[in-house]
Amino acid sequence: MAIDLPPVIPPAQLNQAETQAILASSPAAISAKTGETTLRVYGNSHLTDSAVTEIITSAKNPSEAVLNLTRRYYEEGHLLVTVNYYRSLDAILVFVDQKVLAEVKGDERAVAHFKHLEGDADLTIPEYDTPRVLADLQAQRGGYDYSISYEELGDGKVAMVFTSEKVEDYDATDFILETNNKGSRFLGRYFGMAGIKHRTEDGTQISAAVQTAFADLGESRDGDELNQLSVSIDRPFAFGLYGVDASYTEYTRDPQVTTTSASGGLGGAVCTLTDTLGLGVIGNTLVGCDPTSSSTRVNLDAEILQVALRGEQVLYSTPWTRILLNEKVSHIDSSIEQSGVNGKILDEVYQTLEVGGKYIKTTYNTPDSSASQLTLGLSLKTGMGDGGTLDDYPSFAQAYFAAYPTATDAPDVVPQARTAEFVALIPTANYQLRLGENGALKINAKAQYSDEQVPQQQQFVLGGMNTLSAYLPGVLIGDSGYFGYAAYERTYQMGDFKLVPSLFAEYGAAWFENASSPEGDEQSVADAGLGLQLNYRDQLYSEVVVARPLTDDVQDEDYLESLEADFYWRVRLTF
Repeated sequence: MAIDLPPVIPPAQLNQAETQAILASSPAAISAKTGETTLRVYGNSHLTDSAVTEIITSAKNPSEAVLNLTRRYYEEGHLLVTVNYYRSLDAILVFVDQKVLAEVKGDERAVAHFKHLEGDADLTIPEYDTPRVLADLQAQRGGYDYSISYEELGDGKVAMVFTSEKVEDYDATDFILETNNKGSRFLGRYFGMAGIKHRTEDGTQISAAVQTAFADLGESRDGDELNQLSVSIDRPFAFGLYGVDASYTEYTRDPQVTTTSASGGLGGAVCTLTDTLGLGVIGNTLVGCDPTSSSTRVNLDAEILQVALRGEQVLYSTPWTRILLNEKVSHIDSSIEQSGVNGKILDEVYQTLEVGGKYIKTTYNTPDSSASQLTLGLSLKTGMGDGGTLDDYPSFAQAYFAAYPTATDAPDVVPQARTAEFVALIPTANYQLRLGENGALKINAKAQYSDEQVPQQQQFVLGGMNTLSAYLPGVLIGDSGYFGYAAYERTYQMGDFKLVPSLFAEYGAAWFENASSPEGDEQSVADAGLGLQLNYRDQLYSEVVVARPLTDDVQDEDYLESLEADFYWRVRLTF
């Protein structure tokens, strides 16, 4: 950490004059013995009498008793409690004094985070650690460390002094190259990414990346190209971490549109795109498919623009517990159109607001327990906006029945049935437990529960590396769903290399809301597999994942089988 907890104020020996001045105004003392030596403690206000007595009687000698008492006040969270002593003829007199933080001084970058603590008459670990989190992030990004000291101001007051020092050989810029076969729900299996990440002295971080699909290498899902540009900038302030994210994605597809009987089996042909795009029944009036043919190939062009403002505040923090508040406002413009055809198959322009919190509980290795960390998150997301294909189901149903007059029901999982006026609850959980010297158990879970059919970019999507790794991305798509992952891994350190094999199992499910058709039923998939990471310092990260299906409960077994993945790999270089 660039900024740690402040040091423990060490005990000091008082002279006789100082002792007499304190005794004149001190209340009754707590008396206890360490061996044959009596200690009298004056001024205690944070610990119980029994706790003070236990600390003294369990010490091997008076010096240990004074040190343990000092440490106990600190561990209880009282950072500015001093424990001083004086050796009298018949006892050791111990004086507990609560200092007031009168001033925060030194490096202005740190002072800005802690200035509000001035005047605190009982500075505690939570009061200090809460602003420390963002101050530490700013210092790490800026490439400097802090040392903390105290300056006595008299009358029971102290100043906290922050002194900064540049980190030797700090590199503020990272260049990143990555190649992988992680795939995408839109198209492609093989991808390349080039990015840059730069940090400034004030803690600002600027990131930019370009990603492209290597469609010529195969497994591109009838796609020609996919390109994505993403930019992000954020900065920690004393009142929170705030940033802007933007991304633009474009891709072209030539998917197969199948022709099946109309709903109800009463005649007529329905054009259906059974694909990870999640378009479903799209109608021959939009894509010009041939009702007399079993399938038609169409050319689709898609664009996705996303811009978001985000913020995160630290509400409470200690080395063991942290509570965060986060919020995000997004604008999304997503469209899919067919070459040579008027109108758009998908036209979704809307905004979302997400507010959530995160709880983090950390325990450390002790003789009685292993190190662990539990992270729980919960956010509420709501959308707004209309137009395009959103909230246009009545028009779709009317056109559908006009085209297929013998049908009894119109498809109810289509782009026109989606709405931006949705509310979604998004819980997450992560648990890590150290097992032995090199082992670890990891459990992750996430879910989304929506009250409506949501726009494409808000759908719950499973499949791909580390989210049902036996299948390609998009194997399960819905408005709502859940996913669980459990793994055991071991870490082997070999000089600067780190090898991490793992064994894992996954289970996920998804479904569409407000749908009476089979698409509204829950579909689920489970798999298990092996993973292997090989890392070199911070410069190389590589990973291979192999998984195989265990069980499934889906409507279309053939479609599920077509999305099975042999294995995944990823190689990232940072320099």
